[in-house]
Amino acid sequence: MKRSDRVSFSNPTFLILFFLLVMALPVVRAAEAPGAGIELSIPNETVPPGGMLQLKMQITEPKPISKGGQKTRFQAQFLGQIQGIALFSRSGDASGTALLSKGGAQLSLNSPLFSMGDAIDYPILTMAMPVKATAIPGQTAPLTLDSSWSQWTDDTGKAYPVVLKDGMLTVGGTLSIANIVPGGGVLPAGTKVAILGTGFKPDAQVQINEAKIFKQTVVSSSEIDVILAASVNLTSKRVRVVNKSTNENTTYYSYQRTTAMGKSKHALIGATVPLFSQSTWSTAYFKPVLNGSQFSGVALANLTSQKVKVLLQLFASDGSLLKSYTVQIPPSKRFSRDLAELFVGVTADSTTSLKVSAQTPISMLGLLGDDTLGTVEPVDPSAQP
Repeated sequence: MKRSDRVSFSNPTFLILFFLLVMALPVVRAAEAPGAGIELSIPNETVPPGGMLQLKMQITEPKPISKGGQKTRFQAQFLGQIQGIALFSRSGDASGTALLSKGGAQLSLNSPLFSMGDAIDYPILTMAMPVKATAIPGQTAPLTLDSSWSQWTDDTGKAYPVVLKDGMLTVGGTLSIANIVPGGGVLPAGTKVAILGTGFKPDAQVQINEAKIFKQTVVSSSEIDVILAASVNLTSKRVRVVNKSTNENTTYYSYQRTTAMGKSKHALIGATVPLFSQSTWSTAYFKPVLNGSQFSGVALANLTSQKVKVLLQLFASDGSLLKSYTVQIPPSKRFSRDLAELFVGVTADSTTSLKVSAQTPISMLGLLGDDTLGTVEPVDPSAQP
């Protein structure tokens, strides 16, 4: 290289350009930083004594999310036990687990299609908790997103920086939605949907997002019945009730609530609420894990109107049947067990496979627990052994 071809740091023009470039770099990073992560929040809620709090965890800017882990805390003497938890994702692919503890929950979530968190009009997750009738108006309780365990990853598996914004529950008002029956699934025109709650006045008006209502009847202060004018999938729809005379309103996101069939003897499984995707299965397969403190379980939910018979079969690596278990699941019930409870005397590990067959398609989810870590992770079903 000739001397004249070399870059000279003493050249005034070069120094000016170099200075401008260096000064511009932090500005670019600063401009990009707010959009690089995700911001999760819990909105403030006002619920009357005897009403139902539907805690809503939402994202303020759409982002593709593959996995999420979050602890929440909502300690208050005037709050009852969780009645229902629902996941929302645009593609219906999100699944997860909620490991409950006194005054809190630890969430582990999956979204294989990355549609969890890509819509700001709907929360990622809701939890329904009753406010006791003895609660005193004016009492408050923090609704906290715990930063000690908050792990969210994008569609490439990279961790997002996370900003958390807590909410506050205030006891007050008169209006609340407690449940919707049926709360989910594709409902044909003419279906009666019961909106249950408290504080409904004779002039109460119901709004259901994306649904056409043929008729509504205020049955009582605790029930409004609506007749659908057209078919609609009610799962995750926003439902609003407005008392027109007072302009008080309340919002609820619908889903079909299930209750547990008994309780697992394994403490971790017994404390876990499975969060199913919107997919249903007539046949699915799981690969059990039994490694040190790790163990496998299975969760099933029947969202149909009829009792469903389910056959669980454990196969050895050579395809021979080791043991089978049959369970009848009533409508709107869920069943969660450690595999060791179902196949007593048989070891289910990575050399075995579990086949689950249902007479009618139902919701299915595998559970991967770790007694040492105190965690239960969701495992999505597979169509292949």
